[in-house]
Amino acid sequence: MELPIVVLAGLLAGHFMDLAFPRFYTGEAIGGPLYRCRECRKSLRLTYAVPLLGYVASLGRCRDCGELLPASAIVLPLGGAMLAAASYVAFDDSLAGGLLGGFFGTVFVTLTLTDLERRLLPNRIVYPSILIAIALCWAWPDSSFSEILAGGLVAIASGIVLILFSLPFGRGAFGMGDVKMIVLIGFVVGWPSVLVAIFVGTLVAAAASLVLIVTGVRKRTDYIPHGPFLALGAIVALFWGSAIWDAYTG
Repeated sequence: MELPIVVLAGLLAGHFMDLAFPRFYTGEAIGGPLYRCRECRKSLRLTYAVPLLGYVASLGRCRDCGELLPASAIVLPLGGAMLAAASYVAFDDSLAGGLLGGFFGTVFVTLTLTDLERRLLPNRIVYPSILIAIALCWAWPDSSFSEILAGGLVAIASGIVLILFSLPFGRGAFGMGDVKMIVLIGFVVGWPSVLVAIFVGTLVAAAASLVLIVTGVRKRTDYIPHGPFLALGAIVALFWGSAIWDAYTG
C-alpha cells in the first residue's frame, strides 16, 4: 500500500508546483487565490483542482479564454509521481525515501522549468527548500545529520570555486542562482553524493555548452541555463550517488 501513497504524494506535489508556478518569479502572494490559466486568471475550476484531469478534459486549453495551458500542467504532476516511485524503489521500498525523493525531485524539475522559461532559479523555491531539506534530514533512510551538513558545506565551497572558474567565460556564465541551487542539492543529497551531483551536472553542462558554441547555436557570451544540468546531476546523485561514489573509491 505504500507505493500508491508515494505516487499520489508526488502527483500532488507536482500539481501544487504547477499551480503556484507563476508566483515563484513574481511578487504575487503564494497563498493568493488559485487559477489555472496564466492569461485570464479566472478562478480555479473544480476539474482543474484534480491533477491532470482538467488539462485532459479541456484538451490542453483554458475553458474560459481558449489559451493553451502550460506544459507544466502535465510535466510537473507526472514528473513528481514518477520520481516519487523511482525514489521509493531506489531506497529499498522506504516510505520516507519515496516521499522525500519525490518532493525534492519535483523541486528540481520545477527549477529546471523556471530556468528554461524565465532564466531564473527563484529564491521562493530555493530558500524554503533548503530549510525543508535541513529540517527533514533525519528522515532519509541512509543519511545522517552530519552527512547532510557536510554536503551543504561542500556545496557552498564548490559553488564559490565554480564561480571563480567561470569568470573567463563572461559575466553571468555561472551565477548566484546556480550557487544557491548547488547549496540546495548539497543539503538534499549530503556527503559524498553532492560531489557526484556537481560533477555530473557540470560535466554535462560543459559538454552541451561546447556543442552549442561550436555549432554556432550559441556564442561564448550567450546565456546558457545551468539549472537543468544541475537538476539532472541532483537526481542522479539522489538515486545512485552513494553507489557511484563507492564504485569510484573502490
